[in-house]
Amino acid sequence: MTAPFLLRSVLFVPGTSAHRFPKAFAAGADAVVLDLEDGVEASRKNDARRAVADWLATAPAGPSTRLVRINASGSAWIADDLAWLATIEGRFDAVVLPKAESPDEVARVSRGIPSRRVIPLLETARGIVHAAAIAAADADIPALLFGAEDLTAELGIPRTLDGEELLLARSQVVLAAATIGADPIDAVFVDLAAPDHLRQDARRARALGFRGKMAIHPDQVSVINDVFSPSAGEIAAARTLVDADEAARAKGDGVFRLDDRMVDAPVIRRARRVLALAATARYTPS
Repeated sequence: MTAPFLLRSVLFVPGTSAHRFPKAFAAGADAVVLDLEDGVEASRKNDARRAVADWLATAPAGPSTRLVRINASGSAWIADDLAWLATIEGRFDAVVLPKAESPDEVARVSRGIPSRRVIPLLETARGIVHAAAIAAADADIPALLFGAEDLTAELGIPRTLDGEELLLARSQVVLAAATIGADPIDAVFVDLAAPDHLRQDARRARALGFRGKMAIHPDQVSVINDVFSPSAGEIAAARTLVDADEAARAKGDGVFRLDDRMVDAPVIRRARRVLALAATARYTPS
């Protein structure tokens, strides 16, 4: 399955902060998540549902994908969330399910959505261990999100800038997403005053195979989009590879040499993905 929309940057905004919705959707993020879960205190869940429904009903269409994060399957609010989703069908693109720990949880949410499009957020030890099974749930799953804050809290360890403590968990999310052709999306970076460290964290995630990263402030979006977009040099190199491949195939060659490098089908698939991303992304390559 190919993801139905671009998700380099996924920006979260609390559902009770309607005054922040316009800024969030104007930040340039590929997707904005209207949050009913961690960003909303327990006594204000109904307020958040009303604010999100009003926004989705009246806001003009824009380039950002509209996502809604409901509460976790084991929470006291999940039944109300699922009933509420039926009242706003067609106004959002997918549901984010936090603390996903089993394929049954994902399937249950998907059955209440006409598109059946659910994005599991893997942020617990059980969720990470069951990542592959969750990815194979009976639902349309365009992406898997990785949540580091809840996971490190559960493990009782601090997050570090080098990220070694999360290497295994991150890799499991990437591999699980790959089994269904979904996009793995990396965790938020919580230090809002350190854009250079955000860039470092995002580059590490991209090197591991992530296709995008979550954000908690509009100022983080441009850095994330830049890291997860191919550079002008990468685009040029990909075009050279694809052109050379087409020339080789015209001669009947499936493998060819280019600048002392043997090129075969996997290399060309990566090059074509770079060109596809460059054609889809709203950005100016650097």
